[in-house]
Amino acid sequence: MGKAAAQWRKTVDIHFGYLKDFGFRRVDSDDSSFWSLWVQYRSPTAALRVSKSNEFVRAEVHLIRLVDGEVPAYPIWITDARIDWTLLDNVVEARRPELLDEASRQHGLKASEIEGQLSFWANVLKEVASDFLDGDFAPIDEAGALVRLRVAEHPQEVKVWIPNDAPEGAEIGESAAVEATLPSNVGVSVRRYWRGRRSKPK
Repeated sequence: MGKAAAQWRKTVDIHFGYLKDFGFRRVDSDDSSFWSLWVQYRSPTAALRVSKSNEFVRAEVHLIRLVDGEVPAYPIWITDARIDWTLLDNVVEARRPELLDEASRQHGLKASEIEGQLSFWANVLKEVASDFLDGDFAPIDEAGALVRLRVAEHPQEVKVWIPNDAPEGAEIGESAAVEATLPSNVGVSVRRYWRGRRSKPK
């Protein structure tokens, strides 16, 4: 655990330290990625991860269902498999949509902004997902159902780009190669990009 991780753990614990009273007594933190600095509280069956995200410029809270006592890999795609991770934002949308406007205003990485966000999410967790704290995974399942509806409305897709001078029909081979690495419900589209200098119009 580096200095940044230790400091983040101290900052987060001011707001989320109450999790230990609910059995989330194993606490880990990680600062190995530029994109996300996190602290994670874990019980025998669940975990809650609080991240400072440089990618999304905000503090994020994930609810996690353990698998065989361990934190499962974060899902890249939504498939027929059970969903074991969800953002607290999704639980708010599923259970208390009237809080969404306030939740959407929780962003920024300045110290004062982070403090405000951590306070907000710590209170929302108790208010909206108290059953999760007691070992019930209904918040994750309800949020998962919401995520599946979004995916049905906006199907998952990978866009593959190939150079404009690739052989005719190259799209078929590229599409097949990528499809072989993806779940069956993820589509593939292939586009061409211009490589080199474009000719000036005469």
